Amino acid sequence: MRYFRQALALIREEKLYSAMYIAGTALAVAFVMLIAEVYYVKVADIAPEVHRSTTYYLDDMTLLNKEDYIENIHYEMYRDLFQKMQTPECIAAEMEMWSNTLFGITLADSVHKYSVKGKLTDTGFFHLYQFHFIEGAPFTQDDFDNGRNNVVITENLRDHLFGHGQKGVGRTLTLDYHIYRICGVVETPSALTEKCVADIWMPFTIEDPLRDRGVHGIEMPIRLAFSVPADKRDAFLQELKDIEARYNALHKDAPVTITDRLQSHYEQVWHDIGYIFNAFDVSLFWYVVPAILLLLLVPALNLSGMVASRMEHRLPEMAIRKAFGAKRRTLLGEVIMENLVLTIIGGIVGLCLAWTALYGWRDWVFYVFSESDNLYGTVPLLKGEMFFGPAVFAIALLVCCVLNVLAATLPAWLSLRKPIVESMMIKK
Repeated sequence: MRYFRQALALIREEKLYSAMYIAGTALAVAFVMLIAEVYYVKVADIAPEVHRSTTYYLDDMTLLNKEDYIENIHYEMYRDLFQKMQTPECIAAEMEMWSNTLFGITLADSVHKYSVKGKLTDTGFFHLYQFHFIEGAPFTQDDFDNGRNNVVITENLRDHLFGHGQKGVGRTLTLDYHIYRICGVVETPSALTEKCVADIWMPFTIEDPLRDRGVHGIEMPIRLAFSVPADKRDAFLQELKDIEARYNALHKDAPVTITDRLQSHYEQVWHDIGYIFNAFDVSLFWYVVPAILLLLLVPALNLSGMVASRMEHRLPEMAIRKAFGAKRRTLLGEVIMENLVLTIIGGIVGLCLAWTALYGWRDWVFYVFSESDNLYGTVPLLKGEMFFGPAVFAIALLVCCVLNVLAATLPAWLSLRKPIVESMMIKK
């Protein structure tokens, strides 16, 4: 509390110094937090993608005889091998080739069309991704097995088709000239939850939209997603190796490896970062870390110069206190704590600046840092949990502490090393 009062007194007495210190800290924190917020939104357990921290993806398998070639996963393989796995809490399958396909919905006037983004999935998709159902429920396993034209749509699509607040469940829509029945309406997800976002979800066993494109649903490649508790990860990998062995026993002419193609959610995000920086694997470390350090080091050097200048003016005060028995570490601790209070104030201002920039420029900030086609030309919905995660505050606090140590400790330590007599002679 004493340090906080001293810092407030300093702000009142040296308004220009305090304003420049807070502003310098705020800008440094804002830049770092802007990047941290973007990637926090990509990796945190945010609804509907509440299992990101335990999710693994499998898009295909590698052929051992030809390492540059892959073997796709089809529905029958999924049904006979992967769907029977015991370690995952839930398994979801999504048709890979038609993921986020644009479909045309004919509006009520039977003339105009409205393009929507669709996903073709199975019932496990709604167990892995926790959508908030405003009306109805997902299509059932019986609907999936029999290829019924039951679909789930977003609240925004329902309001666009039938009017705001109107019921959607039980009504029909015309999708690519075929009739579909709405069985559920979900709260519209943010475009930032890229793995599950769409306007409409339908079973990939239905035939109408796929037949029009010359394909059959269950013959198309699918992408799998597994939610695996942390304590079952080793058992999960072993179960995949067992599946791999069973598959290779039946396909000795074209053996595959599965685990090499498995990726966690974090690994996929890291891979995306590598794509942006045009660097992969270990080399990416030498791109990201220097960039963050540069954002912290440059303002820290400027703040360090300000602290050194201020310490020169305070040397007589420090010399008198040392003459009366104050220890150097006590004086150093006070200086660091005073600057830490200013740094935290600047950090709070910087965090608010980052949030403001993130919200105001969300239509391009997330696209620039992720280069995702799903975000091109869209204004993503931002929810409170995307801003107020505990990890965000931990990062902000860490950045503030690093800045404070870099900016205040060295100049204060060098100044306090000077002899008492020399310090008192600096300013009479």
